[in-house]
Amino acid sequence: MTTNDRVWQAQLRARWAVLSTRRNPAGVVTSGMGITVSDGTEVLAGIDARGDHHLLVPTGVDASITEDSQAAYVRIQRCTLVVDGYVRTYADIVCHRTDLSELFDDILAAMLAQLAAGPAERPDAVCKRVLDEWRELLRHRGGLLGDDALRGLFGELIILEQILMTGDAHNLSVWRGPDREPHDFHLPGGDLEVKTLGAAGSAVRIHGIEQLEPPENSNLHLIMVRLATDRDGLALPDLVERIQQKASDRRAFAIALARAGYGATDAEHYRDRRFIVTQIAALPVDDGFPRIVPSSLADSLPDEVSALSYTLDLSLLLPNALTGASIAPLFAKGALS
Repeated sequence: MTTNDRVWQAQLRARWAVLSTRRNPAGVVTSGMGITVSDGTEVLAGIDARGDHHLLVPTGVDASITEDSQAAYVRIQRCTLVVDGYVRTYADIVCHRTDLSELFDDILAAMLAQLAAGPAERPDAVCKRVLDEWRELLRHRGGLLGDDALRGLFGELIILEQILMTGDAHNLSVWRGPDREPHDFHLPGGDLEVKTLGAAGSAVRIHGIEQLEPPENSNLHLIMVRLATDRDGLALPDLVERIQQKASDRRAFAIALARAGYGATDAEHYRDRRFIVTQIAALPVDDGFPRIVPSSLADSLPDEVSALSYTLDLSLLLPNALTGASIAPLFAKGALS
């Protein structure tokens, strides 16, 4: 998210706060955004009787509007309003789901930033293009997350939150899990690979011979996040929303989530799976650590072998793992001093 986007996002939230106190059962209450387009008519923010948020972008009375009804939750539609005694036509960008309001603000902020720059194309076309770009960025493929993938993502996000809270690396680019790199986090002082454990388990699955190979001239720690199912625990969408408040670039975070297989529009599918974190532990991956790495092999993998995965039993190692306050420096620097 650019600086201009953040400015418009803040302005939108200020408008919503005021407009929510003035909701009218008879229609949409509006507030000007300080941008004029088309014939000099101002772009408006609005809230309707249901509480749905609208961005109203003026077009000429007789102008055609590029509408978009691909999704039931965010739409671009034509509407007419009486403003200052005049009937005006708008491209109405509206969100019908309150749980997507923060993401919707990000989309609207990107639209406003481009509208304020005075684009050569029609204002409604600008809005349609921005919406299409966000859809493409957030489109995830392969359906809903399975149980293992959900728990794995939950564990990575728990560690990402720790990094954002206690570390000096506030750039979301440190999170490499969505890009399928060998290690989930790449920090200035070393890498972190995250695995989730059940309430009583001690075995993890290692994917590939590079996953437990420390980066050159740096360190690697294996981080275990132990999860227990609990009806009063935290659901994945709740954790996502919590991290959004800490992330400096919400757009980058949403894109990373999409690459990891999580779509905001599917949030309700994950709310019945709730966890509590009972332990976070770390093990340094050094020369004596049990693993299979390239140096373990007499030769490279045969061409016919495209991947190698194996199960690693940590039961003898976990009693000596770093826990509690002793693990915090890892999230700040990526390596213990």
